[in-house]
Amino acid sequence: MPRDPGTHSYQRESGRTRASDRAARAFAPLPPRFTFTVDVEDEGAAAAGPQTRRLMDLLEAAGSRGTFFVLDGVARREPALVREIARRGHEVASHGHDHRRLAEVAPEAFRRGMAAARERLADLLGTAPAGYRAPYFSLTPAAAWAPAVLAELGFAYSSSVLPARNPLAGWPGAPRAPFRWPSGLLEVPVPVGRFGPLALPFLGGMYLRWLPSWRLRALAADWARHWPAEGLWSYCHPYDLDEAARLVFRRDAGLLGSLMLWLNRRSTAPRLTGLLSGRRSEPFAARLAAIAAAAAPWRP
Repeated sequence: MPRDPGTHSYQRESGRTRASDRAARAFAPLPPRFTFTVDVEDEGAAAAGPQTRRLMDLLEAAGSRGTFFVLDGVARREPALVREIARRGHEVASHGHDHRRLAEVAPEAFRRGMAAARERLADLLGTAPAGYRAPYFSLTPAAAWAPAVLAELGFAYSSSVLPARNPLAGWPGAPRAPFRWPSGLLEVPVPVGRFGPLALPFLGGMYLRWLPSWRLRALAADWARHWPAEGLWSYCHPYDLDEAARLVFRRDAGLLGSLMLWLNRRSTAPRLTGLLSGRRSEPFAARLAAIAAAAAPWRP
């Protein structure tokens, strides 16, 4: 007998609700206020717009607003999307002029590229962005020159340091609470939770998607015990929601990493919904004064 489409739809929706409820329980130890961030990038030939709008819908259904770090290539190709993000009450910040690790770019080329990327967003929005996020969280010891350049260009804050060892990029020994660089630039590091000898950025990317609920709860409890509430934020990408996308081989991730980034995308939206349950997201721009007040200076 053919399956009733209505029954199938109900079962699918019921499964997502249960997944959201599990995620809400997992994230219960976290503070009630945080910043939901999105790295707005393309994946292959797919435009960023449709899934970025899904993320805005998800945020707004929860009565929240977020910070969207827009890659310069997306700003060039989809200027209407950038304006829409701002029009809907979200903060627009810069995800860089090129999606490469900072250490792969010469400082002067970075300065030129970031000046152009910042000016493009200023032209689109009528005001220059305050925030910056490095691709891959690649503000590492090999790119320690970058905060001074960002401060010279007028950026107020960065969320680019992963304060742990990581296969892609990391700065072991960097503060895990918000801090100020010698240039005066405010840094809000990636929240990480302890998992045995590892420190994982559990509130985004593959970690949010693949870790079991009980492990997410343990990581959330570990973070909440040790770090100030001002430093809490999550991250995702528009493609994390795109279940219909084809597999894209990414040289930066290798075959296994490409598969992990592609598979299990159905879990992303329920977990993000659970993270927003009983919790309010506000853009970094709205929280900047409180974050800055809690930040100590750090000289690498």
